[in-house]
Amino acid sequence: MGSVPGRKAQIASGSAPEPTYCQPCAADGKKVFSKAFCPVCKEFLCSSCARVHRNMKLTKNHVLQDRSNMPSTFSADDEAEMFTETCQRHAIEFIKYYCPRHDSLLCGDCLLEDEEHRNCKVERIWHVAKGYKQVAEYNSLITGLVQTATNIGELSHDIQAIMKSVDEESLTNINELRKFRNEINQYLDKRENELLAEIEQKKRTSKTLLNELKSKCTNMNSSIEKIQSELQAQDDNSNTLLIVGKRAIKELAGLQAALGEVSRRSEVPRYKLHRDPETEQLIASEKAIGGLEIGELNSALVQQQRQQQRTQEQRQQETTQQHHKQIKAFSQKDESASALGHQERLQQKRQQPRQLGTIQQQHEHIQNESPKGSSNLSQFKFIRQPDISVKTSDDIRDCYLTSVALLTGDRLILADCDNYSLKLVDTDNNKLVSQVKLPAFPMDLCLLPGDRAAVTLPMEEKIQFVSTQGNFSLQDVVKVDGYCHGIDFCDNNLIVSFTNPGKVVLMDMKGKVKKSVDKDSSQKLLFHSPWNLTVTRDSRTSAIYISDWYTNSFTKLSISLEVLQSFQDPNLVSLHGLTAIGDNQLLVCGRDSDNILLLDTLTGNVTQLLGKEEGIEGPLSVAYCPRKKMMFVTCRPDKRPEFKNFVKVFNLV
Repeated sequence: MGSVPGRKAQIASGSAPEPTYCQPCAADGKKVFSKAFCPVCKEFLCSSCARVHRNMKLTKNHVLQDRSNMPSTFSADDEAEMFTETCQRHAIEFIKYYCPRHDSLLCGDCLLEDEEHRNCKVERIWHVAKGYKQVAEYNSLITGLVQTATNIGELSHDIQAIMKSVDEESLTNINELRKFRNEINQYLDKRENELLAEIEQKKRTSKTLLNELKSKCTNMNSSIEKIQSELQAQDDNSNTLLIVGKRAIKELAGLQAALGEVSRRSEVPRYKLHRDPETEQLIASEKAIGGLEIGELNSALVQQQRQQQRTQEQRQQETTQQHHKQIKAFSQKDESASALGHQERLQQKRQQPRQLGTIQQQHEHIQNESPKGSSNLSQFKFIRQPDISVKTSDDIRDCYLTSVALLTGDRLILADCDNYSLKLVDTDNNKLVSQVKLPAFPMDLCLLPGDRAAVTLPMEEKIQFVSTQGNFSLQDVVKVDGYCHGIDFCDNNLIVSFTNPGKVVLMDMKGKVKKSVDKDSSQKLLFHSPWNLTVTRDSRTSAIYISDWYTNSFTKLSISLEVLQSFQDPNLVSLHGLTAIGDNQLLVCGRDSDNILLLDTLTGNVTQLLGKEEGIEGPLSVAYCPRKKMMFVTCRPDKRPEFKNFVKVFNLV
């Protein structure tokens, strides 16, 4: 019969027994005589390990046998397998334990150091690993790897087909250009060459992107093959297979997220040569032949946008006073404002100059004068209104509305991820009134002082600034370091969340990083997929709330990025959009729990406002208009076909 590692079996019958050795020390490569035996753990212990065994909370009730009473040898087939995988935190210690509550792989030092496992029912690796290949988690992992590899192959094939169509499209445009060129005189040679260069540039840009995506598919496929190989290599080693499998699950989640982003980016813009009608009618004029365009964006619109950008600062100064009066009148309508808050606003009004100068002054004034909306939304009844259609003839795909915010004048600004655009909706008549194309797909947006907004472009690793006064117009772009997702504004700074790796960054308006946070005080990672965030501004202080869709958790930070609190709610699954409304109230979208909840940030109380019964499935973002008592919700278009291209509207009564 085989003996446990670290012990020697008894010699043939009739001879003196060989001494037994401490099993924990033997697992670490040490040879120390045993002084005690634990009949519960079935383990020989030296004097040092016995002392630790008696003092540990998990094992202090185990009655140890001394040398005179302990067995001379012990056999346990389940423990015959040597531990070979070392702990990531303690490099010289082997992983021997598993905590089901925290889904953590642990060594002996982890058990001693981590207080969070004191009250957990920690199990030994060999015991958990015996049936790991039969559990649903492992089968799901294998299925997920196979399916993801299939998806990667299909996407790679689609990209190859798109590359061919890009070549054909380029050739068609060149032929059309030269056909048109032959109808006019040599005077237009220069312009023809310019357009040929532009076509080539568009083609090169598209093919560069597609080659990049194809390379990513190849890399992802290699990662899948590597994981499968590692799992297959450990097929007969259940301990290692468990560890490798646990790690592979997290890697698979990252690969699936990356696959989604590659799939979304593979829809390259399409271009078609646009002939200038004036050139056709008057060949002798100095008009350009035409230009490549996306949709209906023409040269007149481009000139209009440029003119708007040149006069933006002048118009902003002219409308500041009017904006001040509108906000003041809006604030006076808030019947729920406290007497103390009213007194503070009167005092600020006396100290406020008649003409607001800097952007920072304007933002502080908006914060002081805007309505608090402090009435509890859980006391209202929600009445469904007709949806708002936001798809236009310029859109090449169905709308995927990832973010919504309420502008002054009760207008809605929407980020349309799949159509690379921002959209403006007038809530007085529920009509789409303006749209601007972006260089890449947007994820989240926030409002800025001076009739502006900031939009995150994750795949470009940029933040795009936009004028929201009148029709949209693009302004400056700030380059950032990583996949930026959530964004908000506070005290003339931007607060931005990032994925791969997860972190939250405080930066100035030029993108200069002032501070970032990714770990808590114990150096544990705070975030996995922090896609959305918002800043709450109550009468006492401000705070940042970050939602993590992967861990279904909130994290509360101070404005200086100190960790204040982390918590979860079982009624929220796959957290997405966050919207601060008034003092201490937060609207939260549960994408996979199909609901919108109201969180009281002081008491922690959570109330469901909307769910499936009200037609909410896969909510992504939400905005609330206190003046009209209306709520606007965007949902995932792939949940149900009727959710595509619409904003849901509710009245509060």
